[in-house]
Amino acid sequence: MHIEFIDLLRCPNPHEETWLVAALHRMDGRLVIDAKLGCPVCSAEFFIRDGVAIFTSDENADSTIQKSVDDDTAMRIAAFLDLTAPGKLVLLAGKEAAASEMVADLADTRVISLNRPFGAQPRENKVAEVRAGLPIPLAAKSLDGIALDESHTTPQMLTEAVRLLRARGRLVAVAGATLSPEFRELARDADHVVAEYVGELVSLRR
Repeated sequence: MHIEFIDLLRCPNPHEETWLVAALHRMDGRLVIDAKLGCPVCSAEFFIRDGVAIFTSDENADSTIQKSVDDDTAMRIAAFLDLTAPGKLVLLAGKEAAASEMVADLADTRVISLNRPFGAQPRENKVAEVRAGLPIPLAAKSLDGIALDESHTTPQMLTEAVRLLRARGRLVAVAGATLSPEFRELARDADHVVAEYVGELVSLRR
């Protein structure tokens, strides 16, 4: 994990949002290989092991080996997330995260690879591997896009998307997802729904 990604990580415990203090144990240039992350509010500890930030106790999360994705999958994700300008930050979850490196290279984008269903890939400056449940341990309003597979398209995760996305950020979820009013649906087919985060609605009173 590139050291700059650590600034985006947050303690997932139920208190005010706070950054994490990193004790770096092993580095490879600017890549953090092993480290301990501590919360200054609740004293919780999390770890980066072999470049992967771990916020869950599920030791079997990466035990299933999957085949590599193809270029068409990466191009689909990049198009759905509107990654036309370089420098954006997106989160790809579950099976969608298999395309993390391809999307990062294709669109010159930084990627949070969340809970991909196999072990860590070769270290990449623009991809951060994270294993976590809810809430996602990232800063509020830090993401330009989120792509979810079927296992991550849950009501709780869609609520998290509201917290994490910047205004006009893109959400890609499975077609059966029910979107809240904070999202404007852009497209839907048999497999996916694509929406734009329009922000929290404010009621005007006279």
